[in-house]
Formats: sequence, structure tokens, C-alpha cells
Amino acid sequence: MNKLVKAAKRGPGDSLKLEGSRLRQDPRFAQLIDLVRAHCPRFDARGGATVLHSLGVLHADLGAAAVDEKLAAQLGEVVEREACNMNPQAVANSLNALCKLEAVTAAVSPVGWKRLAEAVEKTASETKPQEIANPFNALSMLEAATAAVPTSGWAGQAKAAERTARHMNEQDVANTLNAQSKLEAAAAAVSPSGWAGLAEAAERTAREMKPQGVANSLNAFCKLEAAAAAVSPAGWAGLAEAAERTAREMKPQEVANSLNALCKLEAAAAAVSTTGWAGMAEAVEMTAANMKPQEIANTLNALSKLEAAAVSPTGWAGLAEAVERTAGEMNEQDVSNSLDALGVLPAAVAQLSPSALKHLEAAAEREAPNMTLGGTQNDTAGVREA
Repeated sequence: MNKLVKAAKRGPGDSLKLEGSRLRQDPRFAQLIDLVRAHCPRFDARGGATVLHSLGVLHADLGAAAVDEKLAAQLGEVVEREACNMNPQAVANSLNALCKLEAVTAAVSPVGWKRLAEAVEKTASETKPQEIANPFNALSMLEAATAAVPTSGWAGQAKAAERTARHMNEQDVANTLNAQSKLEAAAAAVSPSGWAGLAEAAERTAREMKPQGVANSLNAFCKLEAAAAAVSPAGWAGLAEAAERTAREMKPQEVANSLNALCKLEAAAAAVSTTGWAGMAEAVEMTAANMKPQEIANTLNALSKLEAAAVSPTGWAGLAEAVERTAGEMNEQDVSNSLDALGVLPAAVAQLSPSALKHLEAAAEREAPNMTLGGTQNDTAGVREA
């Protein structure tokens, strides 16, 4: 299994890279899965975690859906039986795999989740940076596991994050912050010195962050007031430079999240250079066609508050087309945010076609019963005036 994972992770163009279509059609892969089934009752903690991790990677990266309901039940039993014997790496690998293998996640019993949560708490003091970041990230996506973690477990994770922050790489920092922004109990357990350590880690690693890491870090800081308060001017400058460096490589969600965060983080926005704003505006133009409803609404909302982000007519045209494309799928919050933003963005409104206005009107009418009165136009009157 490990060899398959290594082959799957080889770079594009590598003659030894494993392709999903080849794997799914290879009869030896089916035989390997049969061996996994046969050995499940005998897997120890390390073996079970390794198999889970491998299956998760093959499923997520190659689409090799090899886990049926029967195998999922067997793997769920392995988790329940061996969780108490797992070391930090096995815990991290298991939780990370469960995020990717829905069938196994559904098969883990309440007892299994409880034992995994106990393993998280028990191993926290021994964890390395990646081993704390990955479980945090996984727990933020696994409700059943999160519910099983006691207050003492979150305290242990918080202490481990503080202890390892100075050794975290850029991905560890971004994953840890992102997870804490979604896990209220985890964030509540972090001490002021813990936030200071993570803020310093973000400053230290910002120049190496990839687009997703930049977006996740900014997004997390805008939700974690105590963490944002610990970021120094140099830290904001580093994150602003990272946003400028990676803007043109960002995916639609990353662009929307970054802008949404910058409109709420004054210190971060103030650190963005003119060139940085130009890059973010260009990123909007490049990604608007693929944005989802919430991403469109959040982007418009952010741009209505960020005067420095000078979007070109082509960019506004792309956003206008995206509004028309997604209006039928917007929920009440998306509609409200879009209408409020467009009411103060005449350059965007100028690009709205009559068809786009009709789609917006229909969305506003559809969602009107769910929309909060006061603070929003709740109709397209403001947009037409703009």
C-alpha cells in the first residue's frame, strides 16, 4: 500500500507516477484489497493506521473507490480496537484518512470515536508539528470525533500547538489556524502565549506559504480575535506580501476568502501594497467565472469595502456575469450581501445586463421571506439607483 501511495504522489510527467484509471483496471489492486479484508482482524495500531492512510490517499487523489460497506465496517472495528494503542503519527494518519473515507467515517462506532478522542489527548504531549496540525485539521471536519473530545483533550492540543509552533512549517501553521477558527472549544483552550507563538510562526513562514495557506491563514485570523491581536506589524506585512506573491495562483475560494478576510483585518489591509491590490484585483478577474454563489457574494461584499482593490472593467464584467450565472442558487445571505455590495459599486452595476438584473430580482423575491429586514435593501432598488 505504501508503494502505491508513493507512486500516486509522484509529480506530473514522472514515468513512474500512478494513474487512477490504471489502478482501477489492474486486477492486482482488487487482490490487494482482498488481502486487506482478510488481514483486518489482525491489524495492530500501526498497520491499521497505515492502511487507512493509504486507502484515503488513493481514494482522494486517484478516485480509487476501493472501500465498500463491508470493508468500511471492518476498518471501523480496527479503529475501535486499536485506537488506544496508537502513537501520535498513527492517530494523525487515522484522523486524516477518516476525513477522506466517508464510508469508514460512517462505520466508526461511538465507542470508536471516544477511543480516538482519548488517543488524541493521550498522545498530545509527544506530538511533532505535523502530528498536531493534521489532527487539528481533521477534527475540524469530523463532527463525531470533535463531539467526543473532552475539555482536557482540547487543553492538551492547545499546549501541544504552543510547544511546537516554533518548529511548524507553513502548511502546519495554516492548517492549525484554520482548524482552530472552526473549533470553538479548541480556540478557547489557547493561552495568550499560545496565540503569540502561532502569530510568530505565521510571520516566520509567510514567505513560504502557498495560495491555500495564505488564504486559510488570513481567513482564520479574521475569525480569531485573540490570534489577530497577537500579530505584529511585521507579521501583517509578511502575510500581505504572501498574498501579493500568490494572488494570481489562487483558486476562486481562496480569492474570495482572502478578500473577505482583508476587509475585516484593517492592519493586514493597510500592509497590502498597490501592487498587491492590483494582483488581488487580477485574481478576481481570473477566477470570477468559476466562483460559487457564496464566493461571488463574499467577493462583492469585500470589494465594496476595499477601495484600494481597483478592479478593471473586465473584472467587473466577469463578476456581473458570475452574478447572473449564480443568482438562482444564492441563499438569503448571498442575495443580501450581493445587493448591499452592488448598491455601492456603480462600476459593477454598469456591467450588469438586463438579464442579470432580472435574475437578481427573482432571487431577492425568492429569498425575501428569509432575509433580515434592516441593514439591507432586500430588493434591487439600490442596485438600479447605483
